[in-house]
Amino acid sequence: MKKYINTISGRFLLIFTLIVFSTLSCSKGFLELEPQQAVSMNQALVTAADFRAAITGCYDGLQNSSSYGKFFILVTDVMSDDLKGNAVVNRAADWHSYAGSSSDRSNLAQNIWENYYRIIDRANRILEADTDLDIDDIKGQAYAFRALAYYDLVRIYGQHYTYTADASHMGVPIVTEVDPFQKPARNTVKEVYDQVIEDFTTALGLINDNKNSFYFSQNVIKALLSRVYLYKEDWANAVAMANDVIGSGDYSLVPNADYPTIFSSDHSSESIFEVDMNPVDNLGGGSLASNYLASGYNEYLPTLDLYDTITDGDVRKETMFLEDLSIGGGDFGTLRVYKYTNELGYDNSPVIRLSEVYLTRAEANYHIGTPAAITAAQDDLTLIRQRGLPAAPAVTETGTDLLDEILRERRIELCFEGHRLWDLTRNKMGVYRRDHTSGVSEVPYPDDRFVLAIGLQETEVNDNIIQNPGY
Repeated sequence: MKKYINTISGRFLLIFTLIVFSTLSCSKGFLELEPQQAVSMNQALVTAADFRAAITGCYDGLQNSSSYGKFFILVTDVMSDDLKGNAVVNRAADWHSYAGSSSDRSNLAQNIWENYYRIIDRANRILEADTDLDIDDIKGQAYAFRALAYYDLVRIYGQHYTYTADASHMGVPIVTEVDPFQKPARNTVKEVYDQVIEDFTTALGLINDNKNSFYFSQNVIKALLSRVYLYKEDWANAVAMANDVIGSGDYSLVPNADYPTIFSSDHSSESIFEVDMNPVDNLGGGSLASNYLASGYNEYLPTLDLYDTITDGDVRKETMFLEDLSIGGGDFGTLRVYKYTNELGYDNSPVIRLSEVYLTRAEANYHIGTPAAITAAQDDLTLIRQRGLPAAPAVTETGTDLLDEILRERRIELCFEGHRLWDLTRNKMGVYRRDHTSGVSEVPYPDDRFVLAIGLQETEVNDNIIQNPGY
């Protein structure tokens, strides 16, 4: 199975190139003679192998350094209070210092946008193909890819769901059909979330229930839906989806002593969905770890604020950070991020883990607020807290103190996985850096700069795209 993730067949690449050439370079007269796009689609996707190659292209998009290979995770983390720049910073530096633009020096604003819409285009081609083959599982995966792509896009280019009372603020364009000539306008955040939920729900009825964490399955979709509903503040559905995943019995928390193996081995017991990285997929300098390690780009360091948040003796404090006196101390400190240890990018990128699902359920139950829900939230939080530090006391907090503890535990458990900025903004909190090297110590909520600009190349070719405020 793994070979389908790691390589796209030469046949598919050739056909895809021909599709792009024929749809972008033919004359007006030629287009009037026959629906060339539809003909090309049918010619490209004929056999089961063609469809497997096409869905492989979607998985390949998640491995890309503009997605979970690196920058989709890195860029929001450097905008938070969990990372600070080392003496020399290049990659994502504009966003770390809140000076990003539509033409930032790393071109991240454009590259992330392009990569995700490329995934969406690949999914749409599968879903539009006219075939009698039994490919329900592949179509289910295509719906899931389109849902995840839109969810990631709307988070990074649009403000959080409750930024306006009815989520009517700008999201991203919804494109559900293949048309290289369309120039779509931006849909609202509500419309994008509705599309995400619809696509994930459709995928549930089609996809196989496989147990491989490198592939979409019903549990993967339910886990991701629990996150979507949490961000939407649909607390009941967030709990329902989390209950299904936890109750499936397919996953278990990795024991305290084995915690580091979650990020260095394939298919840990709590990995629900991870992006496969191995020597075949070698990102080299494009990997997430390369930005943290001395043998890599050596650009970003963990903040002391995050480190001090973790109780002494907690396995996460003992294993996710590496002391390196050569950093020099002072504002930079002497600690490195050590959650990912392979600069060549062989560490898999976590998309969603069981611990997050427990924390999602805890937060949603807190907001439901009944006595039973509060007890359930305390129990889930205790489970995660004591996995990190078995001697830690059980959670007894209530009221806003309980929410503070949930968000604190999310910060610790999910650090360097791309969650912190969104946890702050969706709770209408700003970014406050106790120790930093960026020159920007605080960004109060709300702020236009909590989302990326849309890349200059996109706005130049599509005059229906409205740029994000502040850019």
